[in-house]
Amino acid sequence: MKITTIKKDKRIQKVIETLQMGARSEKTIKNYVYAIYRFLTYFEGKDISKLKERDIIEYIQTAYLKKNCSVHTYNTNMSAIKYFYAINFGKEFNSKLLPHAKLTKRLPTTIEKETFLKILNTEKSLKHKCWLLLAYCSGLRAEEVATIEIKNIFADEHKLKILGKGNKERYTFLPDITIKYMRLYYKSEYYDTGLYVRKNHSGYLFEGYYKLKHINSSTVVNYFTHIKRKYHLDENITFHSLRHSFATNYLKAGGDTFALKSMLGHSSLNTTSIYVHTGRDFNNLKGVKYE
Repeated sequence: MKITTIKKDKRIQKVIETLQMGARSEKTIKNYVYAIYRFLTYFEGKDISKLKERDIIEYIQTAYLKKNCSVHTYNTNMSAIKYFYAINFGKEFNSKLLPHAKLTKRLPTTIEKETFLKILNTEKSLKHKCWLLLAYCSGLRAEEVATIEIKNIFADEHKLKILGKGNKERYTFLPDITIKYMRLYYKSEYYDTGLYVRKNHSGYLFEGYYKLKHINSSTVVNYFTHIKRKYHLDENITFHSLRHSFATNYLKAGGDTFALKSMLGHSSLNTTSIYVHTGRDFNNLKGVKYE
């Protein structure tokens, strides 16, 4: 069902409006809306306001735990359900009976430079080359690649302004190779089209289709899934691994952790510090003799 249809439920609309007041991202709002819709569908015909913790447990076990869903999926749905009750009924559930799962911190998966260059040089599409470079050389998320605005590209200063998670603005650097392919893409997309010259009306670098202002981030992710199969990449590698690779390579080159935190858009240095483990060159540790 389309999200526009789901929004007609006044209870869900109230949730959306409250999330928007809190400046939550469109992705978060969408995830919450679908989670709540699935929950309401499961208990269709029942007085939703009178459900107890045991009812929520039954739903979570049936819809998620027995299907071996990820910890992230479980936490998102649990948060959405609790938020729905807090906003609509002023009701708080017992957090001990309905806990959030603890996320396991794992070292980020990266992609070797040689592998990345092989993919980049083999790919024919200028658009796809841009997507790859923006993630690998500037540390962008898929959502951020999809929503780049032309006015936020500062080629002369080699920097790019990004609107990231939680609508937080930040700058990251833009290397020459990325600028080169972005210019080639823009020229081929909006000028070199024979007798017909297409105009960019949305202001976004990667314009969407069917009246969408920009492409959907799932388009970028799905493209990389194709790349993953095509080049037989490790199953743990995702489009986000390109961002991890940017951070790791930056630290290996002697980059500053605080500067990296700013470029990645992290709220806490603790989040950035995980890259210290992957970005350190253990063959060049001072005071350690290997021979």
